[in-house]
Amino acid sequence: MIKRTQSLPLNTIILIIIAIAVLVFLIGGFIPQTLQPTPPPYPNPSPNQIISAQCSEYAAVIANQMATSNDSSVQLRMLANSQYVSSNCSTSSQYSFTLYNGSEVVCGLGSSYCIVLSGSKSCSSCQPPDCIPGCELE
Repeated sequence: MIKRTQSLPLNTIILIIIAIAVLVFLIGGFIPQTLQPTPPPYPNPSPNQIISAQCSEYAAVIANQMATSNDSSVQLRMLANSQYVSSNCSTSSQYSFTLYNGSEVVCGLGSSYCIVLSGSKSCSSCQPPDCIPGCELE
C-alpha cells in the first residue's frame, strides 16, 4: 500500500507568503509613525504680533505705491490716504518712508505727532486725509 501525505498546494503557500509580506509592510509603515514624538504646535501669535504684521504689510504696500511718484506732495497724499494711516498704524507702528526729494517721513511716534497737509493748523483737530497722524517729516 502506498501512503500519500497531504500537502498544501503550491498556490496556497505563495498566497500565505504574499499575505505575510503585506502584513509586515503595513505594520512597518504605521508603527514608526506612532512611536515618533509629535512636533510641538506652532505658538498662537499674540494680538500685538498680528497687528504689527498687518502694519508692516500696509507700510510695504504704500511704500511701493509711493515709489511710483516723483512728486513729494503727491507721495504725502498717497500716504495720508493709505490703509497704513486709516488703520492707525501710523501712530503705533514705526516705519520710515523716503520721499522723492530725499526727505524722510518717520511714523509710529505716537498721537502727539502729525504732518499737516491742508486745512487744520494743529494735530489735535486734524483728521486724515488732511494730515498724517503719528508721523513727522525730517
